[in-house]
Amino acid sequence: MEIILYIAALVAAIALLVIAVYLGMTLKSTSKTMDEVAKSLEQMTGEVKGITDQAEKLMEKTNNLLEDINGKVAKVDPVFDAVGDIGVSLLGLSQSVRELATLATNKVQTNEKKIVQAVSFSNSILAFRDKMKANKVAKQAASEANEETINL
Repeated sequence: MEIILYIAALVAAIALLVIAVYLGMTLKSTSKTMDEVAKSLEQMTGEVKGITDQAEKLMEKTNNLLEDINGKVAKVDPVFDAVGDIGVSLLGLSQSVRELATLATNKVQTNEKKIVQAVSFSNSILAFRDKMKANKVAKQAASEANEETINL
């Protein structure tokens, strides 16, 4: 029975040796995997650092551009205010002209008879003046004709 005990111990020792060998191989494979993961992580860290540097530069340029745009907008704001004021002024002027035109139209309508009489009177005066000029020219022509007759 002692042999069985020795054989069992030998089988147990061989089993432990096989388990130790497989465990060693597994640990070695795990170690290689961990080394590759560490290398990949280092590479990713380097790439992320490059991206971070580029992102910081981009943010700096964006901030500078934003400051420049804000400065230019601040310079342009008074122009828009002035244009708005001009629009308000033109609106007031347009309303004043409209009111003046309405007032003039109303005055013309109320004084239409007087205007017609004034125009008629003016036309009469102009016609009278034209007749007076024609008479004066006729008298002058007659006077010149008499002088020529006398001189002959």
